[in-house]
Amino acid sequence: MSMDDTKEEVANTIVTKLSEDLMIDILSRLPVKTILSFMCVCKTWLRLISDKDFATHHLSRSPPGILIKALPEGGISSIFHAFQIVQTGRTFKAERMEFVPGTNLPAATPNIELMNSCNGLLCLSGGEFRNVIHVCNPILCEHIKIHVDDHKACLYGQYFALGCSATGKKYKVLWTFNQNDRHRNPKAEIYTIGTGQWRSIGNSFSIERLDFDTSLHGCIHWARYETSLECIFSFDFETEQFKRLPAPPLCDGNLDGFSRLGVLKDCLSLTVRKWDAPYEIVVWVMNEYGVQESWSKQFLFKPDNLHFISCEPLILLRTGKIFILLDEEFGDWYNVEKIIFRGRIIRCENVEDTRAIAYTPSFVSLHHIAEGEEQVLRSNSDLTEIPKSSMRGSEDPTEKGDWINHFSNSRGQVCFFKRSNTFLKFMRVIVMQTQFNQVKS
Repeated sequence: MSMDDTKEEVANTIVTKLSEDLMIDILSRLPVKTILSFMCVCKTWLRLISDKDFATHHLSRSPPGILIKALPEGGISSIFHAFQIVQTGRTFKAERMEFVPGTNLPAATPNIELMNSCNGLLCLSGGEFRNVIHVCNPILCEHIKIHVDDHKACLYGQYFALGCSATGKKYKVLWTFNQNDRHRNPKAEIYTIGTGQWRSIGNSFSIERLDFDTSLHGCIHWARYETSLECIFSFDFETEQFKRLPAPPLCDGNLDGFSRLGVLKDCLSLTVRKWDAPYEIVVWVMNEYGVQESWSKQFLFKPDNLHFISCEPLILLRTGKIFILLDEEFGDWYNVEKIIFRGRIIRCENVEDTRAIAYTPSFVSLHHIAEGEEQVLRSNSDLTEIPKSSMRGSEDPTEKGDWINHFSNSRGQVCFFKRSNTFLKFMRVIVMQTQFNQVKS
């Protein structure tokens, strides 16, 4: 009897004692890298993990993470680093995976752009004239290619976004663009994955930028960041309608273009920074979707000086800690007033460009949702062996060195690092104790 036969026999002996529903329930609670390893154990586990029901169960439990795209200086291909936050009781760790072009992602291209993510699928824009859209699941090494009309690919202000209908049955790509100039007559087309064609849906609200993770209730959300913020725009992938949502109060002036939309614990959030004193950053949360009165100040901190480019809350943990990503340009110290910081530098050396989004890895397979598309998928036989390159960089970053503790003698101060002239760029994920700074309503 071969080793493979022995594995299969032992695994089946264990599995046959449990129902498939119970096995799916157990397996769907495990970290992504563990599940990938289990896919190689036996055909029974491979079949269970490849099932639609497993993908649904796992997605509902998959802890959120961060995806960073980095383009090396002088390079032609971007590298993607994924960090999944795994909680165990009141502690957590960050599991890291590196997504490799040509294996986990489409083949290397010099100008591929990360647009957004939805249910673990990434939307990438590429091609010489931004005339190719890639939808991929880097965990499963699957992707499809969607072509854009070459005559429209160079239009002004075009933006693509992937979304899923509220029923979870249809995945679609939204394309917004301006036919004549950057601000007039924005149009929109929609592509339902599996149909092979774009459809016009008329006029639209132009999308200037999608923030980290703004997918909620089958919609994506964005805003125009000027000196005031009167409403938030959304697009419903079920009804294919554009809508407006009310902005929180007191966001009607003195904004500096620093506001960021996001999703925290299944609620729409808005982070704002004001020019006027007191110099503060506030995180608002819409506790009841679509109801203006449900906006509340959830977090507030008042640093003495803010010299970083962006400050965006990513993840709110069960323990009450919040992850904030800081994209730093200058070095400085500031007093965080009763907020305890500890963090870890995510380091991208000698890079020309970086982009980060909140990202929840999943086992949603394009085999199930993209029938009829131009697909680059692993065969069922290949699924029995996960490519080792998909596990590159798999060491747990929390096992190497201590969490950052660059504090002065006065507790509550933290140092920011300066970016060098050689494109050395630091991106720090800060873990912030929130029990002291949750705003009383």
